[in-house]
Amino acid sequence: MKHLIMGTAGHVDHGKTALIKALTGIDCDTHKQEKERGITINLGFSHLDLPSGTSIGIIDVPGHKNLIKTMVAGAFGIDFVLLVIAADSGIMPQTIEHLNILEMLGVKKGVIALTKIDLVDEDTLELAKLEIIEYLEGTSLENTPIVSVSAVTGQGLGELIDNIISIIPEIPEKEKGGFFRMYIDRIFNITGIGYVVTGSVMNGEAETGQELFLLPGTRKKTKIKSIERHGGQVKKIFCGDRAAINLSGLKIDDFKRGMVLSDIHINETLIIDALLSLFDVSAQLGMWSTVIFHSGTIECMARIHLLDKEDLKPKNKAIVQIHLDKPAILQKKDKFIIRNTSNDLTLGGGVVFDTSPLHHKRRTPKLIENLNEIITATLYSLSLFEMAKNELKKEMKPFLSDDLAKKINADEKKIISELKENRDAGVQLYHVDGKHIFIYDQADKENYDKIIDYLTQWHQKNPLLEKGFDVNEFAGKMGYSSDNTGKRYLKGLLQRMHEGKVVERVESTWRLVGHSVKPDPKTLKQLSWLEGVLNNYKMQKPVMAEIESLAQSNKITKDRLKMLLTFLAETNQVYFHENDFIHSSVVDKCRKTLLHELENKEQGINEKEFRLLINGTKKICQLLLDIYEKENIVTKKSFFIHITEKGRDLL
Repeated sequence: MKHLIMGTAGHVDHGKTALIKALTGIDCDTHKQEKERGITINLGFSHLDLPSGTSIGIIDVPGHKNLIKTMVAGAFGIDFVLLVIAADSGIMPQTIEHLNILEMLGVKKGVIALTKIDLVDEDTLELAKLEIIEYLEGTSLENTPIVSVSAVTGQGLGELIDNIISIIPEIPEKEKGGFFRMYIDRIFNITGIGYVVTGSVMNGEAETGQELFLLPGTRKKTKIKSIERHGGQVKKIFCGDRAAINLSGLKIDDFKRGMVLSDIHINETLIIDALLSLFDVSAQLGMWSTVIFHSGTIECMARIHLLDKEDLKPKNKAIVQIHLDKPAILQKKDKFIIRNTSNDLTLGGGVVFDTSPLHHKRRTPKLIENLNEIITATLYSLSLFEMAKNELKKEMKPFLSDDLAKKINADEKKIISELKENRDAGVQLYHVDGKHIFIYDQADKENYDKIIDYLTQWHQKNPLLEKGFDVNEFAGKMGYSSDNTGKRYLKGLLQRMHEGKVVERVESTWRLVGHSVKPDPKTLKQLSWLEGVLNNYKMQKPVMAEIESLAQSNKITKDRLKMLLTFLAETNQVYFHENDFIHSSVVDKCRKTLLHELENKEQGINEKEFRLLINGTKKICQLLLDIYEKENIVTKKSFFIHITEKGRDLL
């Protein structure tokens, strides 16, 4: 069964609400103010049960010029339109404005209801039909059937329903799968039930008991208690449904207009890249323009930056970057409408092709080329691979498969399959820690080369060190220090380089294959000098400031001194503990002395006794005990030092 929504459109007082009541028996004007003024102010909702068993949702939008923003909110998500034109009035300003909006939102199917025929004669009726046919030429509703109806007498209602039924097979099925998303157009509290929200399901499906996010906002979840569709309780709703959802864990203060419900946490955005078209009644836009932005129930001020033109004239289109003044939840391929800041003229609209773009400060030819590639892949290509590839190319960083799926609003399994099949066409795939990670081929090659460059420079500066860098050190150098996906990716890249015999592992680090420690005569002389300096401290704790000063007088830099010390530590000539160095002969001699002293002393000895035993300073005694504790050959309890089983084994 198809899940479809029909929306009304047309000028104020042309009989939209009366016609819906005649078709369905449901009065969409439910508010007191609407009754008093005789016009629709809020979105009205009803449904039409067709003889075929299909039930379609209906959104009745206001036609008054001051309520266009409400009309725009209602027009999002409709599948086809019931365009209402009064026979005694013909096409009016809001008829034209509504048609422009519908065309911009991609609504291509509909029925035209020529209403109030009980008020006109045959000649007037025929003239009205001719006017409509002529006006619709060249629009998406050209050749749309026109049905003459009267909500008062009921004339033509059967024919209207037949035409609605005939449209349904022509409307393509909405793509199933993906995450759930529903714009909220109303929220209210029902005594004994709690908070209920209504809206049109834009993506995916949801069912009772499911947890949803209210976005934009924190990661706080709300739970579906019950669902109503077309006046009846259901367990599940699908893309294309109008629904009312009773939610738990929700407060009225949590809600702001423009929010959506989703079963995943979608990142909010303040900047989007889009294709923008202007209506023929629009004013020209300069390189920077301030407008009112509408998409779904989102309404906010926005600044539009033209990227491929100096100015944008009516009936033309441009690539733009739109800066929103408040966070919004938007997805690629979402449609939008813009109005002037006086809110009395609809200027045009367009389609989003990037919800997380870079901030385009310079409008270079290369930027326009890249944006056109993204537009082609996102809006005109059916290939998920091309869409994903362009997203990876734009970001030039690794993505987990589920994050990439959210970026391009696609099914994760389909993306993995597409990218696996096309992995030699510009995308690299890594499987690390049970996760699929993708990265644009050029970015992968750049990172590959960076690793080689980093290690080459490191080995040149530190020829005495066997070790290279660990994953975290590489991550810090390559901008992934706070990016877990980046660190996973680096693990995969290093493993691939290892399999290609480019790098090899040394303990927890990676170094270039072929690197070996070969001290030259100059270095051997410096090592001998430094080893002698440390040995001369005897039972005094070495002071790094003194050693650095002596090294400087011997034309040894701090970095080189650090390398020499590290080499002496790796070759067991010195011990290195928490930035302190001490000669191995001192550590080994005092270890033997201490263990022999503790061997037969169950009560142990205190630190003062140890200091007298080795004739050392307090500082060197503390350093030695820290080293021995780390070796697990002694333990300290209160003020006493005790030998461990491992210490006895050494004896």
